[in-house]
This record gives sequence, C-alpha cells and structure tokens, in this order.
Amino acid sequence: MKHSTILRKRNQFVLFLFATGLIIHAILSSIHLINYDVPFPFTASIYCVLLLVCSALHINEYVMRILLIIGLNGSIILLIMQTNYIYQLVFLILLLFLLAIYQSLWINLSMFIVTIIQIILLIEYRYTIFRNSITDTDIALFTIILFIVAIIGFMQTVYINNSWKKMESHSDSLEKAFLSKEAYLNLFFENAKDSIAVFDLENKIITVNPAFEKLYGWKKRECIGKAVPLVSPEYINLAKERCNHLLNSGSFDMLESKDMRKDGTYFDAQMTLSPIFDYNGKIIATSVITRDISYKKEAEKLIIQSEKLKAIGEIAAGVAHEVRNPLTVISGFVQMMNNDKSSPYAFYTNLIEAEIDRINLIISEFLVLSKPHAMQPKVFKIDKVISDILTLYQPELQLKNIELIQNWNTNNMMIKGDANQIKQVIINIIKNAVEAIEKDGNISVTVEKTANQFCSICFSDDGGGMEKEVIEHIFKPFYTTKTEGTGLGMMISEKIIQEHEGQITIDSEYGKGTSITIKLPYVDN
Repeated sequence: MKHSTILRKRNQFVLFLFATGLIIHAILSSIHLINYDVPFPFTASIYCVLLLVCSALHINEYVMRILLIIGLNGSIILLIMQTNYIYQLVFLILLLFLLAIYQSLWINLSMFIVTIIQIILLIEYRYTIFRNSITDTDIALFTIILFIVAIIGFMQTVYINNSWKKMESHSDSLEKAFLSKEAYLNLFFENAKDSIAVFDLENKIITVNPAFEKLYGWKKRECIGKAVPLVSPEYINLAKERCNHLLNSGSFDMLESKDMRKDGTYFDAQMTLSPIFDYNGKIIATSVITRDISYKKEAEKLIIQSEKLKAIGEIAAGVAHEVRNPLTVISGFVQMMNNDKSSPYAFYTNLIEAEIDRINLIISEFLVLSKPHAMQPKVFKIDKVISDILTLYQPELQLKNIELIQNWNTNNMMIKGDANQIKQVIINIIKNAVEAIEKDGNISVTVEKTANQFCSICFSDDGGGMEKEVIEHIFKPFYTTKTEGTGLGMMISEKIIQEHEGQITIDSEYGKGTSITIKLPYVDN
C-alpha cells in the first residue's frame, strides 16, 4: 500500500475525531453540562466543514495533514480564549497524544515546542492570577509533568506505530486479496472467448462481455436493462421453459439450440445456463454462456457427406464392373433382336434396350463416385466454357421460348482445374433450369469477381422453384423429384466443385424460381 494511502486514512481518522469533538461540545452545551454562556466554537465548525470539503476534493494528503494540525490547535486555542478555566490547557497536551497517530518525530517534536510556548504565553498574558501564585516548586513540577508527558507521548508513538502497522498490514493483505480476486474475475469476464450474459429474474440483461457483442451483434449499451430477442421464433417456447427451469434452481450444460443475432440471422449455439445465488441461497440472477458451433455443425455435415461418398464409392467399385459385364452381353443380344424388323417382340426389345442405356448411365455416374478423378489441373478460361455450353443449348431454349440473359461483369477469368468436369457441372445446372421451365421463361447467367479471389457464376431461372425439403436433400445420393432421374447429378456436381476448392449454393423459393451459384478460385492472368 502506498504511503499516501496510509496518510489519507490517518487524516480521515483525525478529521473524524475533530468533527466528533465539535458535535459532543454542542450536545454538552445544549444540556448545560458545559456553561451555557460559553458560545459554541462557530469558527472551528466552519473550519471543520472546510476540511471535509478538502478531503472530498482529494487535495494533497500532506497539505491536508498540516491543515488538520493547524485546525485542531487553533480550535483548542479558540476554546481556551473563550473561557477562564485554566484546566483547559490540558487539551493542548492531549493534542500531542492525538498527533502521535501520524508516527512522525518532527511533528511530535515541533508541536511539543509549540505547546510549551503556547502554555507559557497563555499563563503570562491570559491567566495572570494563576501566574502570580506560581512558585519555583510549581514550575519545577510543571516541567517534570511536561517531560513525563513527552516520554509517554514518545512511548505512545512507538506503541501506536507498531499496532497501526500490524492493522495496516492485515488490511492491506485483505484488500490486495479482494482486488486480486475481483481483477481476475473481471479479466476472465472481459477476455473470455465464449459469450457471457447475465440476466435478472425478469429476463432482462444485467451485463454482457465483449464476446457477446461480437456473437449477437448487440452493443452493451443497447441491451442493458432490456429483454432483447436472442432466440429464433420457433424456439421461444423452449426458451421460456428453460427460464422456468433455471428459476427452480435447475441448470443446463452443453445445450444445443438455434439463436438469433441482432440482424435476424440464425446460428447454431451451444449453451450452458446456470442460476446465480446470493449468500442466503436465493436466486438473484441467471447466467448464459454461449458458443457458436455453426462451423462444427458444418464440419459434421461434411464428414457425413464424405462418409456417404465413400460408401457409395465402395458400392460402385464392387458393383459397376460386375453389372457391366453381363449387361454388355444382354445389350448385344437385344441389338441383334432389334435388327429383325418383323419381330413381334420389337416393342419389348426396344424398351429393354432403353432400360439398358439407363442402367449404363447409372453405372457411369457410379464410377465417377467410386474413386477420385485423376485430374490433371490446367488453367483455362471459364468464359469460353460457359459460352460453349450456352451455344449448345441455344436451339433447345428457342424451341421452348426461353430467353437467355447474360451478364458478364468480368472477362477473361482464368480457372485452374479440369475444364471437362466443370462443363459437366454447368450442363447439369442448365439442364435442370430448362426442365424447371415448362414453356416461356427466362434463364440468366451472371459472371463476376468476388472480394475474396473467387469467380462467381450464378444461374437463375423463373421456373417452379423448390420446396425447402428438396433444397435440404438435393445433394444427397439417390434423391430426385424426376421420374427418370438417378438422384446423383447434383451430388456429383458438388463433389466436382469441392475438388476444385470451390463452393456451390442454392437459393430457391417454391413457385418463384431458383438461383444456383458456383464460386471457383481464379488465378491471375
């Protein structure tokens, strides 16, 4: 503890004694224990108030000590001058005992000399009758008494000094322990990576940490004292049940939920909810520690998707070759039978041949998934690939009266990868867009750069769109809404884009259309 802090405490103690003495004097005067004719030291009271103001303004502690000593000594002199009682000289001696609290040798010595001079002057000029009755013996006795007082004052200073040091040391250790504990708790709260929020019993926010502001988007000043929406609408009832459980001394550990940011976006949250008790065991608040696990959920989905691809690949590797060999034999004989135009079974053999072609298509797509494609990446212009495919589909679009809108916001974009695989993905997307528009519609293609070094290719149509359930399952194997589809096209497309370190996303609204966006990293020319 700094010396100025110790001195401030001693000043406050002396000032407290000063104020207490004035109050006691006023009480004794009011009940006539002190002569009623003795006026209350108004000047001393004003000075005491001034000292209190100085203490509140935190003036220099050394200046405050000098003002206190002058004020105390002046108040005693004022009291002595307003009475004729010589016994009040003892207050000057008592002041020496009081000033021992400062544990300063120069203060005690200086005030001892000042006190002797003041007593001599007061006896000489104030108490003349008493002075005339003093003998040499009285002077000797008075000197001895002052000497004894000085010795006692010195001993008192040493004793108080030791006692005070022990008290201050104990107080200092307790204060340091408290401040250290509080500081560590505050550092933990402010620097925690997980969001922490404290709620009152009415579900209003008491305080939040910086991680909460970053995760939820609410600033501390915006949400303190308010019940802000933090859960998605479909989870509101569950949130109320959780609050009731907390108020009944319950808790939740590693609870997963769907929370909502200030801007209305949702994220997967993992929460720990606990009640906060006071010293009497009564619940006074609740705490919620939240962690964003969106990336974890996404990683889990990717792992599951990878496992599915691996399982399909293993099935494909084992089945494709076994099926294709006998299928080749069957296909040869069916073609021979189809050559006989007069055969009564021509209808059935043609149907069998069409189904064999369908089986071959499924096997071909299986083989794509069976093992990673031996890709030899080359740099190519994505503009040319897209233009070639659009030219290929131009007759079909005109036949269906579908208008093609091209938005080239950038040109000569260079992509590193397998151009044929990217063609397969784009053909699959355009084919789906054409099939989604029965007749008369629009398909737009937008190519542009993004801020994070990606080339964005967006295909939009105003067809029938997709329901939410279809979007959620569109990249799953064998999921299709078409009567003749295999359910592997979009899954293969996603696999190809991921192998090119890109992204494919779908935005669709039932009855309004679909937008599929492909993002591929581009290379500088």
